[in-house]
Amino acid sequence: MNQPANQLSGVILAGGKSSRFGKDKSQMELAGKRVLERLAGILRQFPFQQLAVIAAPGKVASWPDGLLTVADDQEGLGPIGGITTALRRLPGGILVTACDMPFVSAAMVEWLLSHYDPEADAVIPRHAGGIEPLFGIYGKNLLPELEEAIRGGRYALHFVLEEARVRFVEVPERFSAARDFANINTPDDYERVMKMLEERDLG
Repeated sequence: MNQPANQLSGVILAGGKSSRFGKDKSQMELAGKRVLERLAGILRQFPFQQLAVIAAPGKVASWPDGLLTVADDQEGLGPIGGITTALRRLPGGILVTACDMPFVSAAMVEWLLSHYDPEADAVIPRHAGGIEPLFGIYGKNLLPELEEAIRGGRYALHFVLEEARVRFVEVPERFSAARDFANINTPDDYERVMKMLEERDLG
């Protein structure tokens, strides 16, 4: 579909302790299908150099076929740790999504890839509600800044993005910020997404 995928690896962040949700989010199911399985199927539609799931060290789970399992280099850092590990271990830059984003679609991936800029440190969607760093593209040239942030104990991605060469891309009207970028952090979020499913078929 998209030539930029040839220069990137596709990555699913499998999450850490999921303490707010109360159980392992990487095993979460919606409409009878594990969200992570569905995301893997979407990423397989693109010619990424590699497909990988980034998981906590020692995390035992049945991962989808064809996905390389990469253990976080440093556990407990949140998404910045998974993104840093992926950039260290995988070829090229990375297109990242998180295992708790059930409405990511092939159309969204294709749209994000269409904005790939090899000169940028990252390509991040932006809408009226803010930015979406857990559905974005990160280049290898951002790795030193990520590692410096981790050494300094600054684990929030926005600290790094504020100082990086980021290409922010405005989310088009055909994607709903509240729905398509929904993520599940708590049981209440899960219930909210279940209600969304009544209005939209995950496919």
